Amino acid sequence: MLSRSRKLLTLLPATATALFAVAAFASPASAFSLNPDAASPGIEKVNTFHWITFILIVIAIVAVNLAILRATKRHHRHADAGNSGKGGQLRVGLGLGVVAVALFVTATVFSSQAREVPVGSSQVAGLNDDGRLEIQATGQQWLWRYDYPNATFTYHRLVVPVDTTVALDLVSADVIHGWNVPSLTGKAQAVPGKTNRVYFRADEEGVYSGRASLLSGQGYDSMEAQVDVVSVSEYEAFLEQLKTDIQTAQDSVVKTQEAELEAAAEETPQGEVEPTP
Repeated sequence: MLSRSRKLLTLLPATATALFAVAAFASPASAFSLNPDAASPGIEKVNTFHWITFILIVIAIVAVNLAILRATKRHHRHADAGNSGKGGQLRVGLGLGVVAVALFVTATVFSSQAREVPVGSSQVAGLNDDGRLEIQATGQQWLWRYDYPNATFTYHRLVVPVDTTVALDLVSADVIHGWNVPSLTGKAQAVPGKTNRVYFRADEEGVYSGRASLLSGQGYDSMEAQVDVVSVSEYEAFLEQLKTDIQTAQDSVVKTQEAELEAAAEETPQGEVEPTP
């Protein structure tokens, strides 16, 4: 039967091997970072913090195991067990204290950096005085409506230009909804009667999506958020085309109503007043 020290010596390399195997062979979707496919500066900083935290935790685990092994060896050798045990405990305590301080400082620095509003480099129509593109996202059961600066809107699909800071104002038309696009920004809530603002800047063109992060009714699982990041020229052309399409649809509705009224007037005999419904 293996002694306690031999068991620990066998367990430690096995644990370390498993950790490094997972880190080496894990796919991007299952990596240690919670958001491996970061597309904005804030999420990149969060990912870096996750990795630093993981490394510090691994160092602490290895240090504690080594201290236990050393204390076990000395105990079996009966060499100053009392004094060496106190010294070992002190070293372990100091080591854990250093790790805790490092984690606290790292968390403070990266948290403040992650909350910083990213600076945009692109110039597009509709920027406010701070150089940010203000868009309103209205959550309703169970979809998102996006209102752009030129008085146009889309449902489900938000289109933004690359390298531009977006100030997204979250509001709700009914209940509390959870906004969550992990590659671009952290989780946020759209609360009735309140406006919550989140910032992000997409550095690469592409399609980024996420699902509702909050239970808002039986259909909440189908409440997806999709952000299409396109070039500045594509964004401006999209808004112009969107405005034209909305105006065409409104004109079509007006013409249909006018035609219905004309048809009703022709069917009403002269001199008679059509009864009011």
